[in-house]
Amino acid sequence: MQAGNRFYQPPTPPLGPLEEDIVEKYISIILSLYAELASFRDLDPAPQVNAAFGKLVGLCAEMLKEEVAEKIVNDHRIVKITAHLREICSQGECKLEAYWATKLSSEKDGLNKPPSLSPMRSLLKFPYYTNYVDLTRMEIYAMISMLPTMPRKFAFIGSGPLPLTSLCLADILEKELHSDSKVPLLVHNIDRDASAIELSSSLCQKLGKRARSMTFQCTEAMEDQKKQDLTQFDVVYLAALVGANKSQKTEIIADVAGRMRAGALLVMRSAHSLRSLLYPVVDPGTDLEKGLLETLLVSHPYNHIVNSLVISRVKAPIDGTI
Repeated sequence: MQAGNRFYQPPTPPLGPLEEDIVEKYISIILSLYAELASFRDLDPAPQVNAAFGKLVGLCAEMLKEEVAEKIVNDHRIVKITAHLREICSQGECKLEAYWATKLSSEKDGLNKPPSLSPMRSLLKFPYYTNYVDLTRMEIYAMISMLPTMPRKFAFIGSGPLPLTSLCLADILEKELHSDSKVPLLVHNIDRDASAIELSSSLCQKLGKRARSMTFQCTEAMEDQKKQDLTQFDVVYLAALVGANKSQKTEIIADVAGRMRAGALLVMRSAHSLRSLLYPVVDPGTDLEKGLLETLLVSHPYNHIVNSLVISRVKAPIDGTI
């Protein structure tokens, strides 16, 4: 083992003939799905587009032996398409969220229904709703074990047009955990896309009391500190799609952590195994060794939850200032 490297991974053993066949099978399917997705004129939700994305997500969610998955994602044919495939997935996810945010915001309320009932009921039909709920619940229970008090102030960077995580945070904290804190819950949604902020804000107005803790801001992830102060937040989320590649993500993580107060948590969504074909990876062995963060938890779900989880605490600077 390399001294001082707690994230060291031993060399991968060679694969047998049967495993090599599995590798080739998965590579063939991934390349086929990539070609299909790349051929669409646009990625607006439609039966063929939805089916192709569904097959890709389902395939990437399968849990293979680590050495088999590593062989697949590092194959030169897959490496060649990974950046573009992630870009396609990012565009598709944004299009899907925008479609649902528009659909929910435009729904007419029933004659004798509370204003928030119709869109909230429809929200349950969002294709990945269960994944968001379970992922957010996992994140909340992990983070509250690392903080001295219940977190009440959250910022979500890269909240998108459909702020499902923010809504799940509010629901779980208010309904499941029943915090008796006198500090009002705040979930501040940040996105660089003005249309995404407009859609998400409009939807939350439609949801009424269910979204009363939401605020919104249109800005880049990296901004002048005077324009975007993150020191008030107990927890700052970094969405999986913030930072298109490793170098961008590393730069953003360092910048965001530098704007947070000591002791606050930075929650980063990542990916592992074949799921890294969908989202960029946060590598705590390199990305977070900036002197600003202490890695507390790295979690890779082995179920239907697609994203991995990295939680880090902002360190106090040596001179005692932040």
